[in-house]
Amino acid sequence: MRSDDTTAALTLKGVTFSYPHAVVLAGIDLTVPAGSYCGIVGPNGSGKTTLAYLIAGIHLPASGTIDTHGLRVGLVLSNPANQIVSLVVEEDIAFGPENMGLPGDQIRTRIDGALKVIHCEHLRNALTSTLSGGQLAKIAYAGQLALDVDIMVLDEGTVMLDPDSRSSLLGQIRELNADLHKTVIHITHRLEDLMAADRVLVMEEGTISLTATSALGLACMISREGTPGIEAGPELLYRCFLRERGIDGEDLRLSTAMLADRIRKPRS
Repeated sequence: MRSDDTTAALTLKGVTFSYPHAVVLAGIDLTVPAGSYCGIVGPNGSGKTTLAYLIAGIHLPASGTIDTHGLRVGLVLSNPANQIVSLVVEEDIAFGPENMGLPGDQIRTRIDGALKVIHCEHLRNALTSTLSGGQLAKIAYAGQLALDVDIMVLDEGTVMLDPDSRSSLLGQIRELNADLHKTVIHITHRLEDLMAADRVLVMEEGTISLTATSALGLACMISREGTPGIEAGPELLYRCFLRERGIDGEDLRLSTAMLADRIRKPRS
């Protein structure tokens, strides 16, 4: 969702973070508008996960400031099993609201709503130990939905999923942003996961090195220049191939013969 509201949901100024023998973040400046969908990509070790933990309040910065403007932040980890705290799905989703001290009727309403969003009402009484990786990811996501967070941070939230589960979860993330107007910060190394993002940032060596207005735009840059550690899948690269020949998304509805003719013609 492209938000016309200039109100910031998240503001980072000069944020740094270090471990004893390594600087992980080296002066991050970032503003994320409310209701936007911000994607962050980068190679392993670039500081993406540390940034997610800082935004969620798990870590504190060594210097600089992080302002969530009074908004609630949820975090979905790369390994959803690390977020599951109860034996039964319903109890796991209820864990956060119960710790907020909400009354029972509100907790039940939030469980119902979260399960409906992820299309998993049938798993309400299932044992978490019997769930697949994709189902665990959805339940971890539902647990954050039940907290009614304003900013959803996903740290490689689809990395352990099969293609069908990944597609399903990505659809639910898009709905969270487009329909419920929640701010999404999606950290991944798979550009194709960010097709709905308003903006895509590239992290390298603890800094934001590049900003693009779309995953496709960034993929085209990568296809020309190469950026180690970032995956631009075949579909994105093919779209770049077409874009370079003047064929946009609308043109993909052309017939095979017309499309072949457009590809053969040099771009004016």
